[in-house]
Parts: sequence; structure tokens; C-alpha cells
Amino acid sequence: MPFSKPTLLQIVNRIVSDLNARVDNSSTFLRRSVFLILARVLGGAVHLLYGFLDFMKRQLFISTADSEFLTLHGNEFGKTRKAGIKATGSGSTTGTNGIIIPAETKLQSESGNIYSTISDVTVSGGVATLSFIADEQGDSYNELAGASLTFISPIAGVSTIVTVDSAGIIDGVDEESDDAYRNRLLARKRQPPHGGTDFDYVDWALEVSGVTRAWCIPLYQGVGTVGLAFVRDDDASIIPTEDQRLAVYNYILEHTDPVSSFLIGIPVTVTPGFFVIPVSALTVNFNLQIEPDTAVVRASITARLQDLFKSMGGPGETITISQMYEAIVSAVGEVRTKIISPADDMAASVQQVHVLGDISFGAYQ
Repeated sequence: MPFSKPTLLQIVNRIVSDLNARVDNSSTFLRRSVFLILARVLGGAVHLLYGFLDFMKRQLFISTADSEFLTLHGNEFGKTRKAGIKATGSGSTTGTNGIIIPAETKLQSESGNIYSTISDVTVSGGVATLSFIADEQGDSYNELAGASLTFISPIAGVSTIVTVDSAGIIDGVDEESDDAYRNRLLARKRQPPHGGTDFDYVDWALEVSGVTRAWCIPLYQGVGTVGLAFVRDDDASIIPTEDQRLAVYNYILEHTDPVSSFLIGIPVTVTPGFFVIPVSALTVNFNLQIEPDTAVVRASITARLQDLFKSMGGPGETITISQMYEAIVSAVGEVRTKIISPADDMAASVQQVHVLGDISFGAYQ
């Protein structure tokens, strides 16, 4: 039977009863009795200890530990929390030839994000192209192409506006959340390393900042080969770039364990047959007739389909019509639904991942 923490009043009443039984066995103490005061003081102290014990009980387990203790659990497994990454980008401004825009010059976006130029730049041909990095880590520092940044301290002879180039300000990533970190630690505890099994590759890939889902494909190009695919759900596009795939490839080949400082990675015999797969998106658009056709039901259906695609939409997997219906009918308030399109199961190749596209809603007919 689980232990139930007593309330403060229950503890005080218990102390009062014990004192009463051991002192004079009278029915009650006077309101200003020293015994009653002691009972309340001791009860408060004991209640505080019960609270501390209840808190520490939660910290014993990865599934219930708070952020600080979750990090301690991770350190024991050699799994540190994935650090955030600062967004970087470049942009151009105009000015008088020969004027130098120094490194560490501060720029501010319309949303209030602060960036610093990386190196000295001299205006030439009336134009200066600046490279800059966000002052803080996080996804919120990513900006679209064409965004305007302004100099916090204007420079004489230089326009105050910097226009972000076509690549945008990209690659900013938030520090790993408690829930994502907890899931990685639980996976590590439930599936200890086995020297190169499929979940070892997935585990290594998920240690790289920005990687949110990964899949291992044994025998990717025949006997002795292993393929790894991954996506970055928190980026503007979940499909990784070539540089991001190379970063994961190099990390899995060899990296320094953050706790032991030892060099670790996949077995050297596997290296020639290891591939990080360049995946593409299998975008699935929906045309649905629903009842009732309300904003609440639409939002709930969209959320359920997003969950389905994240849990089932991996390389080589098939999302069936029945699974789509199952996700939709679990939506809050949904009474009945007809899927007009897609008309059939959606099977992804080994180089594709399912991506939820546009959803068109209409009244059930």
C-alpha cells in the first residue's frame, strides 16, 4: 500500500494526542498551553521533513526527477543534456567606402533579438556584407530571409539597416528540454549499449543538438552496411542539410564522452559501411469532411495527425488509412469524419520521411 504523506493538521493532532497521553491524560490542553505551542512547532518541523522526503523520493527515478536531478542521473550514464546552439547568418548594408564596421558590433531585430558581428568589415563599392551570431542560444533567434536588423549604436557613414540575405539566420537551437532529455535517459536505461545494435546508432544520433528523431536501417546497402536517417523537427524544415548530416556522421564515428573524456564511437570495422541517409519529405495533404466542423475540432484533429506522423512517419514505414482514421476519431469533439484524400495508405521509401502537409476541412456530407 503506498504511503500517504500526512497533512500539517494531522501531524499536530497526533503530537497533541501523544502529549496528552503521556503528561496528564486530560481531555484537552488550554489554548495558550505550552504543550499546544510545542505541538504546533514540532508539527511544522516534521511536516517540512515529510515534504523533503517526498521531494527526494521523486528524484530517485528518471521518470519523475526534476531538472537538476535529471542532469545528475544523466551524468551517471554519461549522457549530458544537449546544449543550445546560437543562430548565425549574414546580411548586407550600404555605406561610405573605407568605413570599417568592427567586430562585436551589435545588431537588433524587430523582435528584439541581439546579434554580434563576427569580424571587421570594410565598406567597399558602397556595400558591406556582415556575418553575425546571436548573443544567446535558441530557436527564437532564427530569422527569415529579408528580415531587417538595425545597429544598436549607429555608425557614421553607414546605413542603420542590415538586410538578412537569402539564407536567413539559421541553426539556432534551444537547449534540450527536460521531457526530451528524460526520454533519452529512459531509452538508455531500458536499452543499454550493445556495441553497435540498431538502437545504439539512434541513441548516438539523438545526442547531437537539433536532432529530434532518428532511425537505423540495417543492411542499408547489403550485408555489412548500416544506414542512419534523422530529422530536425524544431527547424524550419525537418529535413537536415548536407552539413548537418556530416556533423552527425562525424559525431557517430568518433566523439569525446562528456563525462569520462574518453574518445568513443562506432566500431572501426563498421565505418566503411556506415551511411547517413539523405532523406526527403513525403508530404501528405489531407482533405477531410468532419462533423462538427468547428475550430476546436479542427485544431484537435491537426494535433492528432501531427502526433501520428511523428510516431509512425519514419523511413520505409507506411501510415495506413486505418491509422489515420484512428488518430482523427480520437480528436476532442469529433463525431464523424470522411477522408476524401489521401485515398490510400502512404508508404515511404527508405529515403523518405512522412511530413504532414496542408489540411482542408469541410462539413460532413
